[in-house]
Amino acid sequence: MKKILLLLVLVGNVAFAQKLTKDQLSEKLAEKACGCAEKQEITKDNFELTIGICLLEGINAYEKDVEKHYGKDVISNDKKMEELGYEIGKKMGMKCPTVFKFMLEDEANDVVEVDSEDLMLSGKIAEIKSEQFLTFIVKEESGKNNQFILLSSFDNAFLLTDKVLKTSDAVEVTYYEMELFDAKLGKFVSYKIVTDITKK
Repeated sequence: MKKILLLLVLVGNVAFAQKLTKDQLSEKLAEKACGCAEKQEITKDNFELTIGICLLEGINAYEKDVEKHYGKDVISNDKKMEELGYEIGKKMGMKCPTVFKFMLEDEANDVVEVDSEDLMLSGKIAEIKSEQFLTFIVKEESGKNNQFILLSSFDNAFLLTDKVLKTSDAVEVTYYEMELFDAKLGKFVSYKIVTDITKK
């Protein structure tokens, strides 16, 4: 009798172990999809198809758990598939970011192409602030003040970082404009991002 009870307990534990929570399921599916995707040669053209095939491989492997949390018709139900894909995608981004690397590169290139139109401005340094970011104000002859942010390195950046430039120095600034989220204001604000600066 004791042996039968022990056997039932063990069988019960195994059966229980196969019931994954929704979060555990997305973890397992992400691991499966990452393993599958990393074996493929992913390009921009085949990305969606490859990831789709890898997701289906995981869904088939954990069919019962997928049915429990998303229903039997998950593959044919666009809304449920989108929800499942979103959950798995978040986990994959943490587990195998290299799978998405080319997408991030493409996005970065798109941003540069859209926002990198160089503009120029001349005037005198009115103020330089070193806080979380180095910012400075250039006052044009007309009296207009323009605030700039130093976000990335360039050849003459040392003029700002090494405090070579002083207030009232005449400068020529090359820059582009980019919208950045201002957490204090709670909205996107257009900022001038310096790409070069020369002392006149």
